[in-house]
Amino acid sequence: MDENVQQLLRRKRYAEALEELLNRYETKVFRMAVTFLKDPARAEEVTQDIFLKLWQALPYYDGRASPGTWLYTIARNTCLSASRSDFYRKTVPLDSRKECAALRPAIQSDLELEQSINRLPEIQQVVITLFYLQEKRVDEVARMLGIPEGTVKSHLHRARLALGEMMKEAQ
Repeated sequence: MDENVQQLLRRKRYAEALEELLNRYETKVFRMAVTFLKDPARAEEVTQDIFLKLWQALPYYDGRASPGTWLYTIARNTCLSASRSDFYRKTVPLDSRKECAALRPAIQSDLELEQSINRLPEIQQVVITLFYLQEKRVDEVARMLGIPEGTVKSHLHRARLALGEMMKEAQ
């Protein structure tokens, strides 16, 4: 199906390409947003933002990655930005200051992990996100990205090693 989308994009038939991508990936992108944001209503808004960004970017698609991989990259980056934005905009009643202090180490480690993941090569970021955050199986990740399962396993292995090193450096 990604080949069909690529052909539509080569012919500059962007509306049809967007429709194909929406039909195929809308639910998966929404699930990714829910995984990141933990709020279905916010995930709906972000999913709309993702497809709006995709629509705006379609004329610039260069064909280096499959359309699905490209969309997941846009989705991941948009979800991370929304998650960061939501984190910084949270307000807390003054009564719960003690609770917040207790949560700070967990929040700090989540932010450190997110920052470490962002330092990985793009393909490793996507594979880690799909495998661990979206809980996809290796064969599903391979199919979604259009790469062999062995390649997915290699990227997961390299990403885990790199993340381990980054966590050691942070200590």
